[in-house]
Amino acid sequence: MNAHTNLLSLRDEDGDTKRLFGPKGALGFPVAIAIDGKVYVGGQFASADSNIGVQTAAAFDGLQSALSQFDADMSHLLNLRTYYVYEGDEGKDVTDFWEKMTQVRLRYLADPGPAATALRVVGAPAPGKLISVDGVAVLAPGGKRIMPEDSWDWSIPTPFSQGWLVGDTIYLGGQIAADRQGAAVAVGEVEEQARIALRFIHNVLTEGGHDWSDLTTLRIGYQAGASPEEGRATLDKILAVVRETIPGPRLPTLNAFGVDLLYEGLMLEIDGISIKSRTMEVVPPGSHNWMQFEDHPVALLAGPELYIGGLSAPGGASLVAQTEASIDRLNVTLREAGLGYENLVKLTLLYAPDEDEAVAAVETITTALTDYIPAPGPVVSIVRVKNLPFPGQRVQLDAVAIR
Repeated sequence: MNAHTNLLSLRDEDGDTKRLFGPKGALGFPVAIAIDGKVYVGGQFASADSNIGVQTAAAFDGLQSALSQFDADMSHLLNLRTYYVYEGDEGKDVTDFWEKMTQVRLRYLADPGPAATALRVVGAPAPGKLISVDGVAVLAPGGKRIMPEDSWDWSIPTPFSQGWLVGDTIYLGGQIAADRQGAAVAVGEVEEQARIALRFIHNVLTEGGHDWSDLTTLRIGYQAGASPEEGRATLDKILAVVRETIPGPRLPTLNAFGVDLLYEGLMLEIDGISIKSRTMEVVPPGSHNWMQFEDHPVALLAGPELYIGGLSAPGGASLVAQTEASIDRLNVTLREAGLGYENLVKLTLLYAPDEDEAVAAVETITTALTDYIPAPGPVVSIVRVKNLPFPGQRVQLDAVAIR
């Protein structure tokens, strides 16, 4: 059977295929989209509850299958994000959990492997789901793996990469304040850990011929603490170091959210994307009244690609109202760039519901997304995090769109 039998193509006026959509996944959106030599894969997770080993295998089977729809395999995967749920004891037990999960991941990954980030969350996407993975693959050969000598390493041997350079784009793996054995350094010292992680990021950038001015997106998973207020205090310390370190005015888009971190004493993990051709900031009308991260742009155009940072509409509104308002702000941002919902290729939605909203949260969110975004839509990842940065905030999304 031809691998492309289930694909839906979107063509331009001349009949050239511009975009290929894989079949729908569990969330009702395409499992993958191929465009301009890249394959974007949405959140893949197990359909049935089971242990972490079985769920990890199921998620990576889904990722592998999504790539195969476009004659790609795991050797093409250059950017991987893993969201996992662990509710046991802290310390060595959570590290053991990560290592068991990773032993399964290693059965699937190519060597060298992708620039990777792994974050401990509350739901992937919902309770009972212990892992979700998404990623970006590049079909053209010739990428350069980036592994600076001055960097940290993982606690067990892995093929993960600190970064990948493809054309004018660098995919940055999650950077943390750790040593060559994967142990946290500057334990509990938020500002110093932020300086170390940002130094590691700059090492990847410079080895790929980039600098801070090329950094297009920055995504910060910060230690959530015992409350949203405690998490925000930690984030503010991190952002102060970001402002000290990255010279303006060319700042990246930013998304930040509260999680628990793997290594004991670790306070943050930061990843991102750097693009030499980043050209223009997009300022949506009315965005000066939106709650956003100070000085960071809402969105940046980089050639035909639009990268949209964390969008939200917090306050006292319900989960569904915040989701709909955030999607509307996404639409306003797209239109300011001369695009529409049909140009979306990847959307990540993070949610932190009130307890009375938690059970039906994923269904509520996916209903709102499908009501607003016409089919076939982008690939979608939905992840439940511990908390979000702004008072009353339940939803935050970021996105990639392509002309």
